Amino acid sequence: MLGTAIDVLDRAMDVLMVAVGLGCAWLGCWAVHRPRRPPEPIRGPVWVVRTWGLGFVLLGICLAIETITLMTGGETGWAADVIRWVAGPLVVGSIVAAFVARRWKRHRARTVKGRRRA
Repeated sequence: MLGTAIDVLDRAMDVLMVAVGLGCAWLGCWAVHRPRRPPEPIRGPVWVVRTWGLGFVLLGICLAIETITLMTGGETGWAADVIRWVAGPLVVGSIVAAFVARRWKRHRARTVKGRRRA
């Protein structure tokens, strides 16, 4: 009885992970196609938004493929490697670049505002 409940929860979690993967791919497509109106977490230059979007598309597709592969009894494969070595660095690098761009923009705005008073 307990084993059946755990199997149901495992399948529900797998279905949730596939949905999260497809949601990530959708969010990434939105950022790639509309870089001037990106999702709230990622703001910055257009190239940063597009890089983040590409990383999220790869992350979402590979997450869905990896989850479906594991659901059907397969072994982890190339999708996990793409997440680890391509999508992860793209997403993290673009978030760091967006943070630096925001800080730089605020710093420049403060410097310009300070020079006007003098």
